[in-house]
Amino acid sequence: MSIKRTIILIAVVLLSFIAYGLWPEGHMGSRHLQCASITNDRAQVICRRLEDEMQWTWMGHAIISPGWRISFDGVAHVYCTENIGPSDFAALDVLKQRAKDWRAESGADMLLRLARGQDEPSTSLFNPSNPSFVLKDGCRRR
Repeated sequence: MSIKRTIILIAVVLLSFIAYGLWPEGHMGSRHLQCASITNDRAQVICRRLEDEMQWTWMGHAIISPGWRISFDGVAHVYCTENIGPSDFAALDVLKQRAKDWRAESGADMLLRLARGQDEPSTSLFNPSNPSFVLKDGCRRR
């Protein structure tokens, strides 16, 4: 085999490994959170809103992990547009318990934490006393 062919083969193998490493894992390549499987009407509405607010990101827990995720900004937008409050705690608990996708469960958990902010430690982004509070600018900008 010639040197040129060897270099091309090595380049193809390296590019294949890079492409494989950057390809999103299964469901992470989709915004679909399987909201139809949730029987509670309000939980389903919140789940669909979370789907709409997901953002494409490349990082996840200190690794390159491309995919659609629920961000703090997305949660804040859902909180404001859906007027999440104490009356939604039951629906959020249903979504958190019965979601078939960890991203919907995580979004429901963040919404619950945001709505119950006083129960959060002062270092939490979900506590209004934290300078980096998720809703530090309120709902007006959303």
